[in-house]
Amino acid sequence: MILLDNREVKSGWQALKDQVCAVFSKHGAEVKSAKRWDERRLAYPIKHQLRGTYMLLYFETGTDALTAIRRDLDYFDPVLRHLTMVCEDVPEAA
Repeated sequence: MILLDNREVKSGWQALKDQVCAVFSKHGAEVKSAKRWDERRLAYPIKHQLRGTYMLLYFETGTDALTAIRRDLDYFDPVLRHLTMVCEDVPEAA
């Protein structure tokens, strides 16, 4: 799950989605699914933003690449927050 800066999303969703997927591909991860989930008001300001857009992304990679992916997401300005969890199977709806 990735929380994106709403201003960046409004300036071009597809281009931003491609940039985020490129971060994963750069480290050898295979992106299974990436979709826009929802735009919500944030509980507290993050980088002076009150709204954010959630991106739900399923990917497959080895554990050795996770540290590098997380580091790149931390330094990628449109990403406000990110959360990585293990998922055994990608849901059919994704």
